[in-house]
Amino acid sequence: MLALQFQLQQSQWWSAEQIRDQQFQQLKTLLAHAALQTDWYGRQSAVAELGNQQNPIDEQAFRQLPMLGRGDLQNNLPALTATEIPPAHGQRLSLATSGSTGTPLTGYESEINNFFWGACNLRDHLWHGRDFTTKFAAIRTKVSRERLPDWGRAIACAYHTGPAVTLDIATPITDQLDWLVAEQPSYLISHASNLQALARQSLSTGAKIDNLRGVISFGEKLPADLSALCEQAWQAPLRDIYSAEEVGYLALQCPDETTNYHVMAEQLIVEVLDTSGDACEPGQWGEVVVTSLHNFAMPLIRYRIGDFARVGEPCPCGRGLPVITEIMGRSRNMITLADGSRHWPSFPAELWLAVAPIKQLQLVQHSPQQLLVHYQLEQALSESQQVELRRQLANSLRYPGEITFEHHLEPLTEPGQKFEDYISRI
Repeated sequence: MLALQFQLQQSQWWSAEQIRDQQFQQLKTLLAHAALQTDWYGRQSAVAELGNQQNPIDEQAFRQLPMLGRGDLQNNLPALTATEIPPAHGQRLSLATSGSTGTPLTGYESEINNFFWGACNLRDHLWHGRDFTTKFAAIRTKVSRERLPDWGRAIACAYHTGPAVTLDIATPITDQLDWLVAEQPSYLISHASNLQALARQSLSTGAKIDNLRGVISFGEKLPADLSALCEQAWQAPLRDIYSAEEVGYLALQCPDETTNYHVMAEQLIVEVLDTSGDACEPGQWGEVVVTSLHNFAMPLIRYRIGDFARVGEPCPCGRGLPVITEIMGRSRNMITLADGSRHWPSFPAELWLAVAPIKQLQLVQHSPQQLLVHYQLEQALSESQQVELRRQLANSLRYPGEITFEHHLEPLTEPGQKFEDYISRI
């Protein structure tokens, strides 16, 4: 693990051209394996041709490879699973997505692919200078209330660490906060919406987590106000992780005080493509398409994970790793207007908190002319508050259609589910 970290410390400073050259070298090996060992890619002549050592790979040739959709993966797992994997890649391991915002996916990865996942985890901690000797807290799915001796195998194999504590994210927010106050961790990781609820609860009750040095979010689109909220509640900086269960860590936020995300280019090729399938220029947003370079157990080549992101200029930090400035969400998170045009909605928390102390807000669009606002509040909005919030939302969203409201006393999602603040049902 330390040897790989040493290599990653060097490769992050390579030029974009050097990184691409190394990616394509690894890709050629992957393509040759996929064509030979899987039925799915064995039927695709372009994969076998590019996997041939005699044929060079360039951007144009790479873009000719067919894309793989989530439905393809769901419906063709046996055909996408390699008959054999190289012995040096270790065992075949099972993986599965939570399905909390869509249909669950199952699949496989190799041990070496899982090792790279752990390496990116360690890279994130090293980039942000976290103190391994302290306590780490995780509030997430697939865990119970537990006390562990270290921060996990990927970290503990290389460093002595303090303890870790875990809690099921389905635990009520008030109990989560009581647990954090009792544990007093130095670092906390959880879903963005859960961190948002915890920070607001902490501010409203005055509960203190005095030892907290850093907060890490993952698994959801990052709310614009969450960083400021964590600073206000806990005086702790927030860093976000962009990952997906099928492919691992896609991008980590830059360690040099920018909000840029650096793509983990040593383990993935991440394309951001426009509607014509061409690479987006800096400032443009497009569909995220991922090629996992080390998963020889279930090769995912040009896999459409369903996300959209915005491409950034090269980072001022000097790293050659590709830059994403914003993870936009999924296509269902776009607003549709009556003329058929679509855009990403913006309705920052300050907008609706200025009207009432709303705990949670979710917009669901059922037609281009109808938008339903679900909100969690102790008592229903008054008529004047509805008028004001309707006006604010219409201006911020650039939406001229009908806006109606639905009051909720309980949270808007089931405990442990990922939260989407805007959902289109069109």
